Amino acid sequence: MLIALDRQHVGKPHRLDDLGAWGDLDGDGEASIIESEAIWTGLYLWHAELALREMGHSVYLMSHGRYSDRHKAANKAGCDVYVAAHLNSLTGGSRSGQTANYGAVFFDHRSSRGNGPALADAIGAELGKLPAIGSRVRIWPAKPTDWTSRAYSTIRGVSRPVAICYEPAFLDYGPHQEAFFKSAESVAPLGLALARGIHAWGQARQGVT
Repeated sequence: MLIALDRQHVGKPHRLDDLGAWGDLDGDGEASIIESEAIWTGLYLWHAELALREMGHSVYLMSHGRYSDRHKAANKAGCDVYVAAHLNSLTGGSRSGQTANYGAVFFDHRSSRGNGPALADAIGAELGKLPAIGSRVRIWPAKPTDWTSRAYSTIRGVSRPVAICYEPAFLDYGPHQEAFFKSAESVAPLGLALARGIHAWGQARQGVT
């Protein structure tokens, strides 16, 4: 399969300094570059890319242009899967709570059952194997008319590939900080869960067990 991995937030020509949300990883109460969403998505995507290539898939990396342009490029390239890569944050500061303890996978509400929902479920199943996430995986259809509209905006122009918005953890939730956001290696499980879920979905589509 051909998988587009889009490191979102960065590379937008109208907002070149955008790095997304942040979490106070060092506890000093001030935002820094290393605490930014797009830095960590870049790190987990590196692990996802390596794993996908080792599984025999082709990878189309994206990190520049308006989202609408990226969607068009993925359509034109004939990608099978498109991933809008993100991380979550409640406030941009260091505040944890019961509403910040999950991992989320959004799929396009227009997608058929065997595509978007099935891909999201496969990724969610892998994400749920991580102890810091466990049963707190949330699978949601992204729509333009409710609270999921921001997730929908990250994938709305994708038509040829099966598209998801991946938000596997919170930058400002203590247990997620401890589990994933200590080093380039500690974030690897988030990328590997993504890759394994995509691969499992592809195998199921082909009837491979």
